[in-house]
Amino acid sequence: MSSAGHAATPALAAELERLERALHCPQVRADHQRLAALLDEDFSEIGSSGQCYGRETALEEIPLERAQVVIESGQYAVWMLAEGLAQVRYRSRYHVDGQPQRWVLRSSLWRLHPTGWRVAFHQGTPEAR
Repeated sequence: MSSAGHAATPALAAELERLERALHCPQVRADHQRLAALLDEDFSEIGSSGQCYGRETALEEIPLERAQVVIESGQYAVWMLAEGLAQVRYRSRYHVDGQPQRWVLRSSLWRLHPTGWRVAFHQGTPEAR
């Protein structure tokens, strides 16, 4: 599968992977202020369930997720789509009460703001098996 644009520099790829992983961190997910700082004003998501969410719903629901949820992720790839717009692709799965769930292919669009990178869009698609 090819992507438009070009691979991000190693430093930028590491920074965007760090930010994406921050969104998996229970401490960030439970902190409304830290979470809000990472979500673009125009943020939207198509979840792996097929449901669509906007920024306000994400800010309300993400902190309510149970603390027992651990997110495992890997196989990160970061592409520059345009100046100040990057795509982060990876796969992840939740561990709920210690039980691993199905792998999900993920894609996030990150937009550069004067204050730093913020995620503008996210989609999760269950991995075919």
